[in-house]
Formats: sequence, C-alpha cells, structure tokens
Amino acid sequence: MSFEKCFQHVEDEEEAAECIHCLKKYGEQVMYDDDLGRLVLGREIYDDRYREKMEELTKLLNIRNRRDYEYMDKKYNLTMY
Repeated sequence: MSFEKCFQHVEDEEEAAECIHCLKKYGEQVMYDDDLGRLVLGREIYDDRYREKMEELTKLLNIRNRRDYEYMDKKYNLTMY
C-alpha cells in the first residue's frame, strides 16, 4: 500500500488530522509553509500532484496562518513529537 490511501475519505477536520497522522506514519513530511500559507507535503518540491490535496487539508483544518497551524498542531498533535 501507498501513502496515497491516506487521502481517502477526508471530509472534516478530524479526518484531515487523521490523514496527516497517516501520511507521517508512511514517512511523509508534512509542514506549514509561511510563503504559501498552507500545509505542504515535502515531496511537493519535485512532485506537485498532491498540491490540491494539501490545500484541501489546510481548508478542512481551517489553517490560515502559522498561529492557526500551531493551534491545530496542539489540538491534534499534527507534528507527532
């Protein structure tokens, strides 16, 4: 199986957070990009096929800036530290 399965059935905030946890379990890097104002997948550097999916996750989590990201990180442990 591939990390792409993580993007299935993501329709609300909690499912978006679970998707990020799933991506991280597959070794994917998920981070907030201040310049783009959204979550990005590390592989977007060379493969932008997942840009729209990451934009959708950002919207579902209601992340508009770094402060919002930090709040959601605390709420859902997005960085999984």
